[in-house]
Amino acid sequence: MPFVDISLARGKSPEYLRAVSRAVHDALVAELRMKPDDDFQLIHQHNQDEMVFHRTFRGGPRSDDWLVVRVTDGLDRGKRAKRRFYRTLVRLLQEGPGVRPEDVFVMMTRSGPEDFSFAGGVIATDVGAAETLDAAAENPGARAAYTTAEMTYALTDLFERRDLSRIRPMLRGDIVLSLPSSLPYGGEFTGLEWFEKLLTGTPGGDEVFESFTIHVDQVIEADGHLVVQLTNTVVPKATGKPGVIRNLWLFEVTAGRFTSARLYADTAAVAGLAG
Repeated sequence: MPFVDISLARGKSPEYLRAVSRAVHDALVAELRMKPDDDFQLIHQHNQDEMVFHRTFRGGPRSDDWLVVRVTDGLDRGKRAKRRFYRTLVRLLQEGPGVRPEDVFVMMTRSGPEDFSFAGGVIATDVGAAETLDAAAENPGARAAYTTAEMTYALTDLFERRDLSRIRPMLRGDIVLSLPSSLPYGGEFTGLEWFEKLLTGTPGGDEVFESFTIHVDQVIEADGHLVVQLTNTVVPKATGKPGVIRNLWLFEVTAGRFTSARLYADTAAVAGLAG
């Protein structure tokens, strides 16, 4: 997910600017395995007195056509790939718009995927996890284990959208769910059928709550577990009056799969609301 800033002297033609842009993009695709559609750039044009540079320090001689390419990347591509990228970039800039190799200055900065949001306020780690999981869904059974980022995304998808599609392949067939016995719907349950029933429907069924809306506050990684902290807005069947229940689920992770889930809740508050 590289983002590119290109700075150069003012006065270049639109054709020149397009050629520079395409050369940078093609070099990223060729050498850093960037997706062809992942194309985001800003081109900055400057007056000569706004461009301060030494003509011969560690390179050159540089001309008035000095050009700076800044790449902010979400992944560490490694020294070998970067070395290839620099060489390919210089070659393409010379072959296309005619930029002298001596005038090409490159800076690469790593900023983690969590530092990007492409649109809609969605963190880029969720976008990447969704893309990976969608690709895996096209080949069921191919994945034996999942990453923390993928599992975190799948948990958020489960609770906020009641969508099992992304988390289902991550569940062990004998997954155990434990709910406090003092709840109207408490107990210990084993298997995928119970997981689907308890975590995609209204807790306790329609006879307990008229509505049960879940908001995921955060998902925390902790010593082989993922902790999902929730704030639930509920309307109990007994009173019809809205209330708020805060609880959390503790998911145990073994070898990249979910093996158990335990609910921790203020059972007195739940019981009081549920009547």
